[in-house]
This record gives sequence, structure tokens and C-alpha cells, in this order.
Amino acid sequence: MHVYIGLQLLQQAIREVCSKPARGFALREVSGEKDTVLSSLLEHIKLELRGRDDPSNVYIQSLAKALTVHLVRSYETAAPTGQGPRGGLQAYKLHRIFEAMAQSLAEPFSLSRHAALAELSEYHFSRVFKQSTGMSPSSYFIHLRMEQAKALLQKTEQSIIDVCAAVVYSSPSHFSTLFRTEAGVTPSEYREIHRASRRV
Repeated sequence: MHVYIGLQLLQQAIREVCSKPARGFALREVSGEKDTVLSSLLEHIKLELRGRDDPSNVYIQSLAKALTVHLVRSYETAAPTGQGPRGGLQAYKLHRIFEAMAQSLAEPFSLSRHAALAELSEYHFSRVFKQSTGMSPSSYFIHLRMEQAKALLQKTEQSIIDVCAAVVYSSPSHFSTLFRTEAGVTPSEYREIHRASRRV
């Protein structure tokens, strides 16, 4: 799940929480942190967006403000001298890349195509994409395919081989290795875990 925080909202939170301008402020890496507050806020946003036919913008904006304040309070670090907050790809370009990747999961991954969408060289695109997401473009593409595989394993009775084919892998063993790296369990174990959770 990716949440984009506007610069204006971030600057507002920095001024309120830290009583100082955004220059000189930076957030340390959040990926991999075990943060129950952050997880809870993200879960509420996800439930509002996916669980309701008419999500409330006011509710989502309130959660986004709470999330931003929590990030500023909990993950502040000193920015390099002479620099303000840094980021990777601009939000609109990142969204464009996410959409393009999601629509091309049935095709081979193409670094050059996505770099062109971002209007960057392949090297620069790879660097700023990882800066934005914590993952290389190819790793993120695999992540999207594994998310699709998870949904098929949860919601359908397709065989593992059919799920493998549906996410465009010809080798079930290679698919299983990638899936285990992503989910921590094999595809069959993942399906059984979710079946068991539904029976409880």
C-alpha cells in the first residue's frame, strides 16, 4: 500500500510538531518498522477505500493528517547540511509508473519503458524509484505479481499451477521461490492459512 503525503501537509505537520521550518528536517527510513500506530492508520485508510461504496474524503484526509503527524513525531532525523526534505520521483510520476506496471503484469518487465514514462534515463529512474519505494523497479513489479497471486489463492480454487500461469511464470518452482520470498510461506501454505482463518 502506498500513501502519498503532500508537501504542504508535511510542512504543516513539521511546523506544528517541531516548531521549525521544513528546511533541515528529514524523515528516516520507515520500511520494515514494526509500528502499530502506523499499521492501524493505514489499515483504516484501506478499509475506508475498499470496504465502502462511497468513501468519505473528510475521513481519509483526517487519517492522512494523523498519519503525517505520527511520522513527523516518530521518524524525524537530521537532514544533510543545506538540504530540506528529499524525495524520489514526483508523486504524479510515481502514480503513473504504478498504473503502468499494474496494467502490464501479463507482459515481461521492461525497465526502459517505465524509465521513458518517468522521462528519465534507466539508471536515474532505478535510483529514484528505489528512493521512493525502497524497492528496485523489477522487485516492485514482482511484488505486484505476487499480490495478484495472493488474491487468486484467497478468492479462487485455481490450482497452484494455474495461479502460476495466471501471473505469467512458466516454472512453478521459480514462482514458488518468489512467492515464499514475498509472503514468507509457499503458495499452498498461504492458501491453507487463509482457509483456516475463514473457518475460525
